[in-house]
Amino acid sequence: MELHEIPAAFQSRLRLAVVAALMTGPKDFTTLTKMTEATPGNLGKQMEFLEQDGFVTCRRELLGRRPRSTYRLTETGRETFLAYVRMLEKIAGGET
Repeated sequence: MELHEIPAAFQSRLRLAVVAALMTGPKDFTTLTKMTEATPGNLGKQMEFLEQDGFVTCRRELLGRRPRSTYRLTETGRETFLAYVRMLEKIAGGET
């Protein structure tokens, strides 16, 4: 990955934070809201973006009467994030 190839998913601080958080495993919406300190409305919009781009999947279920959405990275999301991290490491190491 080169600088000009950074996916749109990583051009938002919130989306980047969500993807980084999901690298350690699935998280529910409430957990992601607390971790990122995002408003539910903004986080919901960003999660839709990540789903549409194929970076995350969402499992929706009802717990009693309350909905619960749990997100996990797709293989594409994980691979793309790791390529992004490698690119940053390359830049930080002074490689061109």
